[in-house]
Amino acid sequence: MTSPRAMTVLSSAAIAGGLGIAVKRDSTTAINRAVRKRIHPRRSPALRSVAKGMSYLADPHVYPFVAAALGLLVHRTKGEGGLGPIAASFGALAVDNGTRLFVHQRRPPKAGRHHGRNRYGYPSGHTTAATAIAIACAGEISDQLSHRERMALWTVVAALSISVGWSRLYLD
Repeated sequence: MTSPRAMTVLSSAAIAGGLGIAVKRDSTTAINRAVRKRIHPRRSPALRSVAKGMSYLADPHVYPFVAAALGLLVHRTKGEGGLGPIAASFGALAVDNGTRLFVHQRRPPKAGRHHGRNRYGYPSGHTTAATAIAIACAGEISDQLSHRERMALWTVVAALSISVGWSRLYLD
């Protein structure tokens, strides 16, 4: 029987693959425009600074250090493990760059100039990294928590992932 974690990984890969195909076929343009209209109704300096802070922690130049710090924290807390966040950081980098070899979605006009594979907008490297690292950290510590604490932890992981995705859309 397949483990729940393996099923989660396979389901996530299927969803990401389906989204990648939809983006490659340019089927998501109408949805992208509708979401951006909802996110950008009014610009606010306070919201912009929150979005920049959220986005900064998931920046490709910063998130490997965040992952290493979280891995060290997990290792010190549990006395073992802690490699999950670092492995997730490298995995997110590989998935992000690997996907961009096949899916060439243009970045939004306000995103600025990017070079190489980074000139493509799908998948969001910030959101991919934040989600992978958060899931890896939660996976490392969830076995030590009660059911209620695990539910709270996974809720925080989902909220973090959504918040980083929102920040990337808000800043574009």
